Amino acid sequence: MRNLFFVFFLLLAASFRVFAADVKPEDNVFSDKIKSVLFYAEPDGSKGVPIVPFNQNTRLILEFDELNAEQQYFYYKIYHYNADWTQSYLSQSQYLYDFNEFRVPEADMSFKTRIAYNHYTVVIPKVKVSGNFLIKIYRNYDEDDVIITRQFVIYENVAPVTALVTRSINPADAFTKQQVNFQINYGNLDITNPYNDVKVRLRQNYKNYNAITNLRPVFIKDYEKSLDYQFYNGENTFNGGNEFRYFDLRSVLFNGIYIGRVERTNERCDAWILPEMSRKKLAYAFYDDINGAFFPQLYENLNTTTDPDYVMVHFQLTSTTPAPGDVYITGRFTNWKTLPEYKLTYNADEKYYSGAFWLKQGYYNYSYSVVDAAGVRDDIYFEGNSSLTENAYDIIVYARLQGDMYDRAIGYYSQRYRGR
Repeated sequence: MRNLFFVFFLLLAASFRVFAADVKPEDNVFSDKIKSVLFYAEPDGSKGVPIVPFNQNTRLILEFDELNAEQQYFYYKIYHYNADWTQSYLSQSQYLYDFNEFRVPEADMSFKTRIAYNHYTVVIPKVKVSGNFLIKIYRNYDEDDVIITRQFVIYENVAPVTALVTRSINPADAFTKQQVNFQINYGNLDITNPYNDVKVRLRQNYKNYNAITNLRPVFIKDYEKSLDYQFYNGENTFNGGNEFRYFDLRSVLFNGIYIGRVERTNERCDAWILPEMSRKKLAYAFYDDINGAFFPQLYENLNTTTDPDYVMVHFQLTSTTPAPGDVYITGRFTNWKTLPEYKLTYNADEKYYSGAFWLKQGYYNYSYSVVDAAGVRDDIYFEGNSSLTENAYDIIVYARLQGDMYDRAIGYYSQRYRGR
């Protein structure tokens, strides 16, 4: 009888995994009408990231616009995942307090904008457990009509993390790479095999596409209940890159920083970024960026949700020869991805790349990325690379504790680092 119950449980869990695995657990937008997706923890605002501590009254807010004059009806579901973003075996009732289908609140209509849109705001409901989660938003009860998927993390602050970010200790990389050594103290947690049961996700500027996830502790100190991650082979290093490019489009009544000109009509507004060039051979220069983030804002009004307009923003990047691959605008507003809609076109006669894209008024960080024919991404071809660059680093710690059937997020650490 006991074996039959176990088989029934496995079949039930397997059916749940099939049901929940209809989309990849990634940050994606599936409609070209969906713009300006922000996902953050209060009170950090749009420059924050969707990571909050468990059992605290810190709200997670997801905002997005749809370029549509008519309000739509959206719904969402939430799924739980393990450290490696495979589906966990928890049933929905084990990680949610409510039935797993929520309605997105009614939209706020844009106000006196040339481009009509509706702004939607979702407050993530409280959950019962820690770990990795995915929110899936879809249209009109139709789960096949998905418009947005977004990852978020709820962590228990029970395994303190200390870290030291430095230049790479490898002399060959000392001027280009940054290294993150850290230690985890797991205290009284029931971890039988820390080497296998503890997993970490190390990120630069909160990016997932190049996160380091395969690190194992170099030293396990049982008497201190601590794990040391101090490497000498470069597996915990990142290219320092460069400070992000930026522009200020918080008004179209005057030219903000790096805005060359603005043209306005009753139907639309266009803005041209000043022509740019490669920074690869330039000496590193510090300026205070927001590490690839963006935030909608309007100088003439304090309302940041429905008053900023959408502007066609024109980019131009000088390049005497074509890059060894396709060139894209990237940043948090593109989900850090090299998306087809943000691809630039090369003008062989005039020797420059150009593109124009609808962006909401605000302040933006961005950079240029190159993807070769094999799909290999190069973020430093046009931007340069220095170990002096200011970057944000964070570490998420997961553990499969004795008796658990899922990975808990047991610790979190975040630090901004400048290589001086």
